[in-house]
Amino acid sequence: MKTYTIIKMTALILALITVSITTAATISCDSGDICVNETGWLRDSGAFNASGSPIHDAVNNASSGDTICVKAGSYSENVDIATAHLTLAGAGADVVNVAAADSGDYVFEVTADYVNIAGFNVAGATGSGNAGICLNKAYHCNISDNTASGNYDGIYLDSSSNNTLLKNTASNNEDNGIELWSSSNNTLTGNTANSNYCDGIYLDSSSNNTLLKNTASNNEGDGIGLYYLSDNTLAGNIANSNYHGGIYLDSSSNNTLLKNTASNNDYDGFDYYGIELCDCDNNLIYNNYFDNAYNAYDDGFNQWNITITAGANIIGGLFIGGNYWGNYTDEDSDGDGLWDTEYPIAGGDNFDYHPLCPPSSVKGDLNGDGILTSADAAIALRLAATGAPDDAADVSGDGQVTSLDALMILQAAAEVVEL
Repeated sequence: MKTYTIIKMTALILALITVSITTAATISCDSGDICVNETGWLRDSGAFNASGSPIHDAVNNASSGDTICVKAGSYSENVDIATAHLTLAGAGADVVNVAAADSGDYVFEVTADYVNIAGFNVAGATGSGNAGICLNKAYHCNISDNTASGNYDGIYLDSSSNNTLLKNTASNNEDNGIELWSSSNNTLTGNTANSNYCDGIYLDSSSNNTLLKNTASNNEGDGIGLYYLSDNTLAGNIANSNYHGGIYLDSSSNNTLLKNTASNNDYDGFDYYGIELCDCDNNLIYNNYFDNAYNAYDDGFNQWNITITAGANIIGGLFIGGNYWGNYTDEDSDGDGLWDTEYPIAGGDNFDYHPLCPPSSVKGDLNGDGILTSADAAIALRLAATGAPDDAADVSGDGQVTSLDALMILQAAAEVVEL
């Protein structure tokens, strides 16, 4: 009986050693200081540590400066990161899935500085106020190439500054896709925040942030919502087809918005706007593209254009001034690509004094009225006299505007020649 027990125990030990060696072999750590798979972790190809929460345990055993590489697989964990200068590198958001073991907690909560998280799909943090990824009083962190869907908030920054959010997808969350609260000097670039139950991107009581080339569309609330903040820059963002408004500012000042697109918003049909400013002052809004049933509302004192400046505008014109308004037409008597009459902003006494005029589809139509007349020839002649470049006026195609172009336009208006 005793001999049988010894043999049985020996076989069990050998089996465990075999499993450990096999598991360690499948997780050869050649891409970081610590490597993780679904069953455990190891450091520098050393001893394998079996674990039911391998990412969590790897983080707890990491030192400042370590890189933790997480292999493809499905993980059920809540990971707290309190070690600075730590990098978590997933094999890719399409193959590394981390679901919250406790839905009332964050999937990843960062409370240390200089932490990098990339390549994860995080979900299941559905408890009110929780998020897939949270930076809590964290600075100089980089969050990139992650997917945060099926949470309360996708990515949440609380009192965190000087961080970078790059190319993340935060969609189909119960509240906001990306939320910043009391967080400043952060940069959000190339993120996608679509189809969230509230706003795509939401900032509250935050300043000096830069939002660049993000997409926030098809959200149940606003595409981008800004509340009680100042000195932020929004450039090149897209906020289309949201059920409420495209871009909304409330009690905010000294923000700059340029090269943004807000189209086809107000799916609810309750008079939401492409862009709306409530109780806001001293904001600058120019060279944006607005094409909505209700384009703009402003009950404060804000600036909707800059001094006319040579340069390509958002619709391909030669001058930058105000914004493009999809529901507005006027006359462009001097052919500069800007409507002659200011565009009135609903809600108060604000105007866009240099609204952008789309290029005419009629060759030689320099005033944008859709037909060729002597007025177009007169514009070409003025341009020739000043030497100003204008591709639309150069109907002869010789690379300059001359009296020949004016003559050709005049002849075309009289139907003598065809341009």
